[in-house]
Amino acid sequence: MENIEFFKMHGLGNDFIIIDKRVNKIEISKKLISKLSDRKTGAGCDQLITINKSLSKKYDAYIKIFNPNGDIAEACGNGTRCVAKLLFNEKKSKKLKIKSDAGILQAKIVDKNNISVNLGKLSVNWKKIPLAKKIDTLNVPINIKGFSLGVAVNVGNPHIVFIGKNIDKVNLSSLGPKIENNKLFPNKTNVEIIEIINKKKIKMRVWERGAGITLACGSGACAAVYAGILKKLLANKVEVKLEKGSLFIDIDKQNAIMTGPAELSYKGSIKL
Repeated sequence: MENIEFFKMHGLGNDFIIIDKRVNKIEISKKLISKLSDRKTGAGCDQLITINKSLSKKYDAYIKIFNPNGDIAEACGNGTRCVAKLLFNEKKSKKLKIKSDAGILQAKIVDKNNISVNLGKLSVNWKKIPLAKKIDTLNVPINIKGFSLGVAVNVGNPHIVFIGKNIDKVNLSSLGPKIENNKLFPNKTNVEIIEIINKKKIKMRVWERGAGITLACGSGACAAVYAGILKKLLANKVEVKLEKGSLFIDIDKQNAIMTGPAELSYKGSIKL
């Protein structure tokens, strides 16, 4: 029976199981992901992340991100911050480069509580999101009563953002999976609904592709702010209020820089 060690971490309640494959030489199977991700019989998480040995001097570590259903997620802002916190403790550095399937992401320590990650360039190009066909990505024809048409954004992974009011009254458990699996999105999509408080502050709820409702989503917060900017409703620096706290998003020439906390809940192990 094999003993697997892991870290349980979270960014504003968006929680992760992180396995350091540099020391745990194990195969990450769908069975393992399912067992660890289950909140009743495992440790429970929104995503499982592996830290892999860097194969290049261009970055400090390579991460793979898995949804509870075993599908690969290209990017995860909150998860990247959590991995960065572990690596900062290890390397005693204030800046790092972390490679994911979305590219090389730059992380840095802001203060004792917060880490920032540059998630790279955002895009509303229909092929990059990707969409199944060419349409106006600022007015995607999917309707939620009382909300704008969707804005489709790529943040290394696909998102669709809806702007409206009274987001707490939206039945996201029902709408989320329907929009996630809409035929317009061949790779499925994350879903954000936002309420604008003022040009520098919004509220957000999220349905994550392959995970369901989560308490926070870093790439989703970046997509939400960018959508608001393109609709001429938001400034470039915005506080995104989530259930457990706030993320701070800075959009600089299409680059998304996200700042927020990352916390270690506990270290654990499981026998397989």
